[in-house]
Amino acid sequence: MNPATALLDLLQVANVHVLRLLLGAGTGPAREYCSQAVQRFDVLAERGLRPVSPLEFMYEAGWAARPVEERVELPIGIHTGGGTRLEELAILAMVTRLLRPRKIFEIGTYMGRTTSVLRLNAEPQAQVVTLDLPESDDELAPAGSLASDVQLIQRRRVGALLQQLGIAERCNQIRCDSLLFDPSPHRGTVELGFIDGAHSRRHVENDTAKMAVMMADRGLVLWHDYGGKGRFRDLTSFLDRLSLKIGLYRILHTSLAWTTAEELRKAGDWRD
Repeated sequence: MNPATALLDLLQVANVHVLRLLLGAGTGPAREYCSQAVQRFDVLAERGLRPVSPLEFMYEAGWAARPVEERVELPIGIHTGGGTRLEELAILAMVTRLLRPRKIFEIGTYMGRTTSVLRLNAEPQAQVVTLDLPESDDELAPAGSLASDVQLIQRRRVGALLQQLGIAERCNQIRCDSLLFDPSPHRGTVELGFIDGAHSRRHVENDTAKMAVMMADRGLVLWHDYGGKGRFRDLTSFLDRLSLKIGLYRILHTSLAWTTAEELRKAGDWRD
């Protein structure tokens, strides 16, 4: 990230708490504090994507009845530190349970936290497909990857949680760089898409374009890490720009953004 841009972000939220974190805990916690503060400010100032609940959308669209006794499932032993937060996993579980997609496609398996929640809350006959990078060392860090993504790649154990939960065989694991992935075999069949792969502008545009190809007529697409500054700035600015063409929304108190399959196809060619 441009140092001048990083400094501007810092100045927007500079206070004694930032100084204390810098002096005591270091730049990492200070950076996280600043990112969360800027993100919260944008919500309160009504900047960025408009907050809309995908659950309310499904009720109003007639895709799902308002459940009285419906429940979702989250593994008790799921690791709650880092990555998709617990409240975000709960929302993804509710979306999956209400939408009842026949096919789910996730870009970015990592340890399988989100994959496990999607699998456990989907119908037993639903297909769950999840994509992550190949195992070979020379392909671990595709050109243009952000430094933070490279660090995650180097310490990943793809689908480890799926193995621990005994549900790995109920998921279709694809090992391929998303830049090289051919979406045509899945064209028009995915009813729930989740994008949480690499965060560079090139990867986010690529993953979104390929998800659009795979989406069925009725379905939802969600992105993770919207609203962040710093290393997530490219993702946030891309989705903000895309929202000028289509109905694209954020989910309050999370870093999730979403749209419908129909809206995503309206965007046409959004790439530079």
